Amino acid sequence: MPTHGRTTRRRTPLLIGASAAAAGVVALVNPLSAQAAMVWDGDAAKGTGVFGNVECSSPGSLVTAAQTDGHGTVFRYSKSVGTYRCESRGIKVGGSRYAFANNQTYWLGWEQKFSVVPSSTDWVPWQWKSYPNAQQNYPLLMTVGKGKVNLVYAGPGQDWKYIWSKPVTAFDWNRVAIGIHTSSSASSGWVELYYNGAKQTFSNGSTRFSGRTWDSANEPKWGAYDRGNTTSEIVNRVDSLKVGTAYGDVD
Repeated sequence: MPTHGRTTRRRTPLLIGASAAAAGVVALVNPLSAQAAMVWDGDAAKGTGVFGNVECSSPGSLVTAAQTDGHGTVFRYSKSVGTYRCESRGIKVGGSRYAFANNQTYWLGWEQKFSVVPSSTDWVPWQWKSYPNAQQNYPLLMTVGKGKVNLVYAGPGQDWKYIWSKPVTAFDWNRVAIGIHTSSSASSGWVELYYNGAKQTFSNGSTRFSGRTWDSANEPKWGAYDRGNTTSEIVNRVDSLKVGTAYGDVD
């Protein structure tokens, strides 16, 4: 899959029976059912209201911004000097905050472009965050630094394992698709990863990494987070956000 420019994404149609349509009945569809695998389309053209809420300290900002590189309108997260966070938390479906659940499979897809790739430190563009934090503050997160983008599995007790990494350059677009099977059992939960359309192999030599991926409640966070460094501005541009129940929903 090309790393630049937009591609046409598949949409899952909602089919309503003729008798129901004739009676004026609207069918409520479980987003995790086999017939309706698309959960959320976070198109930036819809504005920041697609997120559960925004955590971005002033003068930082989360805005929609037009691009001149073929990506149209994207989300622009700006972590300002003097602050350590500019992130969105969770998603809204049908105007309501979406509740992710245990023992389910979710796929999250997006494109990202970083303004800076630090040479000696790192920062976080994405988290699978726990609320409230019980055993795992964030079972999964990405870090950017030392010329690489990394996927980290953080087990109970904040036992960090760098399970994947790839060279990355500032101001290049790259597409990410992460599959998470949620489970509070380390033997049942798992994660899979596609990067620019290619399925990735983890540090364990497999394309699937097993671990505990659910802790009380979890939501995705996109943006720029760097508690250890408030002296630098970080801008993370994010495009084509999607959540589904299969890779084909978000590729």
